Amino acid sequence: MQTYTKRSNLKSYLILLPITLFAIFPFYIMLKSSLEPLNDILSRFHLIPNNWLYFENYKLVFQEYPIFRWFLNSSFLALIAVLGNIIFCPLVAYALARINFKGRNFIFLCVLATLIIPVQVLAVPLYLMMSKLGLNNTYLAVLLPDLVSPFGIFLLRQAFLAIPKELEEAALMDGSSRMGILFRIILPNTLPSLATVASLKFMWVWGDFMWPSLILNTEEMKTLPVGIASFQTASALVPWDLVISASVVAVVPIIVIFFMFQKYFVRGLTDGAVKG
Repeated sequence: MQTYTKRSNLKSYLILLPITLFAIFPFYIMLKSSLEPLNDILSRFHLIPNNWLYFENYKLVFQEYPIFRWFLNSSFLALIAVLGNIIFCPLVAYALARINFKGRNFIFLCVLATLIIPVQVLAVPLYLMMSKLGLNNTYLAVLLPDLVSPFGIFLLRQAFLAIPKELEEAALMDGSSRMGILFRIILPNTLPSLATVASLKFMWVWGDFMWPSLILNTEEMKTLPVGIASFQTASALVPWDLVISASVVAVVPIIVIFFMFQKYFVRGLTDGAVKG
C-alpha cells in the first residue's frame, strides 16, 4: 500500500511539475526582462540576463513617473472596494439565503443575470450615469460599481445555505436578532468564502484598467495599470524596459495576496457548491 502511494505521488509530481513551470515561465520572463536594458529586450530571446543586479529600469520608473502615487491610488481603491464587499455582500446574500419574502427568487435570478453581462457593455451607461451625477474624475465614480459584487453575493449565498438551519433556530429561540445570527454564527462558519470574495475583489480592482481609464483623466489620480499604460516617449515608442519593470511592481501585491489566502481559495469556492 505504501509503495502504491509513493508511485501515485510520483506520477502526480511528474504531471504537476511541467504545468507549474509553464505557469511560472511568463513571470520569470517578466522579472528577467525588468533587469535588462531596452536593447537586450528587443534583441534575440535569451533566458538569462547579462546582469542580475541591473536595477536602472526601476530607478528610472520611480524617478520619471509618479508610480508611488499610482500605487497608493490603486491600494486605496482596492481596499475600499474590498471593505464594501465585506459589508454589503453578506447582508444581501443572507437575505436571499435565509429570509423568506415575496420575490426573493426573482431577485436572485436578477443577480445571476448580471454575471453574464460583459463588463464592456456596462461601460458607456456607467460613464453617462457618472457624468450626470457630476462624478467624473473622482474616486467615488471608480468605487461605486465595485462596492457590491454579484459573484460575491452568489458565492456567499451558496455558503450560507450549507449552514444547518438548526443553529439559527436555536439562536432565535435564545433571543438573538437576524444581524446577531449573521455576525456571530453564519460569518464565522463561512470565513473561507468571505476571504475568497475579498481576495478576488482586491485582485479585480487592482488590475482593472478599462473603467479607471475612462473616468479618471488627471495624472495624479491615475491607478497603477492606467499609469503604466501611459508610458511612451515623444515619438510614440513604448519604453518596454520601463513598462516591464513597473509591471513587476504592480504584480507584487497580487502575488502576496495569493500566497496569504491561497488555502482559502479552493475551500471558499467549493463551500456550498452542491447546495441549491
